[in-house]
Amino acid sequence: MEKVIEDPLFRRVVVSVDPLRGVVGVSAPALPPATVERLADHATDPSPVGTRNGHEVLLTVDGEKGTVTPGTGFAPRRSYRVKAGLAGTSYMLLPLSEHSSRFERDGAELGLFRRDQTGQIEVRWTTRVPPSPREAALGHALAAAWGIGAPGTFKSVIGHGGAPL
Repeated sequence: MEKVIEDPLFRRVVVSVDPLRGVVGVSAPALPPATVERLADHATDPSPVGTRNGHEVLLTVDGEKGTVTPGTGFAPRRSYRVKAGLAGTSYMLLPLSEHSSRFERDGAELGLFRRDQTGQIEVRWTTRVPPSPREAALGHALAAAWGIGAPGTFKSVIGHGGAPL
């Protein structure tokens, strides 16, 4: 499945998701390639990449390998966060609501990813600390691999998980 996202800084971004193989790819003329790939044979999580075990994931941005540490994804909402490391810098995709997640670099906000009721994705980058093309590719890849937003504690406990990208 492919989804086109109109990024305000980097224009047309194509996100491809293959949940059976557990592969997410990001491509755009203005961005370097980024991929998140599940190394395990079988999915153990409903996320598009199919796992919340960082040891079972290969993250690559512009040919450079990074690290990923997804949260447990149960309750509370913060447990759906995804931490990543790339070139000595720490990043995090942190759910803020059922339909939005903040993307951070070393604790500073880089942007906000939102998913509307129809499934359309909107990204807004901060003007204080704009992302580099590599960082934008990473943000799109993390959002596609583990989804945007997360349910609150009540919905998590009664069995209504977050919706994937």
